[in-house]
Amino acid sequence: MEPQRVATAPTGSASYGGHTWTPDAEQREAGWKVPNPSDDLQGRQASRADGADADDVIEALSHVVLGVTNLERSEKWYTEFLPLDLIGRNLTAEDRPHSVLQTNRGQLVILVESDQVVPLRPGTMGMHHSFALTPNQYRRMVDRARDYGYDLVNLRAVRMAHGEYEVTIPDPDGHSVEITTSGPEVGEILLPGVGIVDCGPAEKYRVGDVKAFSEGRFFLVRLKDGFLALSQWCTHRNGLLTYQRAHWQFWCPFHQATYDRRGEITGGPSEEPLRRVPVTISEAGHVLVNAEEIIQRDCYEPGQAVAYSSRQGVSHG
Repeated sequence: MEPQRVATAPTGSASYGGHTWTPDAEQREAGWKVPNPSDDLQGRQASRADGADADDVIEALSHVVLGVTNLERSEKWYTEFLPLDLIGRNLTAEDRPHSVLQTNRGQLVILVESDQVVPLRPGTMGMHHSFALTPNQYRRMVDRARDYGYDLVNLRAVRMAHGEYEVTIPDPDGHSVEITTSGPEVGEILLPGVGIVDCGPAEKYRVGDVKAFSEGRFFLVRLKDGFLALSQWCTHRNGLLTYQRAHWQFWCPFHQATYDRRGEITGGPSEEPLRRVPVTISEAGHVLVNAEEIIQRDCYEPGQAVAYSSRQGVSHG
């Protein structure tokens, strides 16, 4: 059966937060990427289908009401494309025709039929409605998007962590709908494939120095205890960290996790310290980091740092 083609995203431009622009090649390519198969909501609270307690499934938002011009058309889109569950029609005190839909976490979406709908009011920045799917639901959504003739783009492609996926598309009346998921990749150990990295003479580093080695995806830190190499991948959801020198901390721009120079958590959503990368000192006094080995740990201990003294040459650690 030929799918019903409802409103499709414009092929030459895209709208997000009230602004319209032409997506670049990376955003278009990212829009069609799909996560690895999984039925889990990665890093999210369990859904009703997963057996969550009724008292836990609704967080902050109880329901959202959207105006639509064709109740049957929008009902079909929200139940088949996203998909939401149809609870029934005309179940509330609303005096206009309406449908009550429900997410699998208990929140309601109420579609109210009107003669005219203004999805973006003039002079405003607009808003979008975000729905999180499991990776497998997201994969099926992308297949449906291809059948529906959508032009999928991920407008935040360069600002998303590894394993995060998102598209923003209009519903049949032009409401901005954001669809997101996180695949099992958010917790994957990522290796750069560059082998052992020579970071240069140990003597050129002072205590407190931090240097990023992008090819090996690690930071080299010289502490009082010695040299410590830390993976640049955030342990929360595989976002690439940056070093904020003014605050002496590593910071994840994706979800605001922060870590001190030992890799210990100082703020944000992360529950594990940064992973360690093995360090050795060569006979020539160079710092060598094996970027192909990642060590998970519960906390920092002084023995994790490799001590070095220019007077004694190579030390043990």
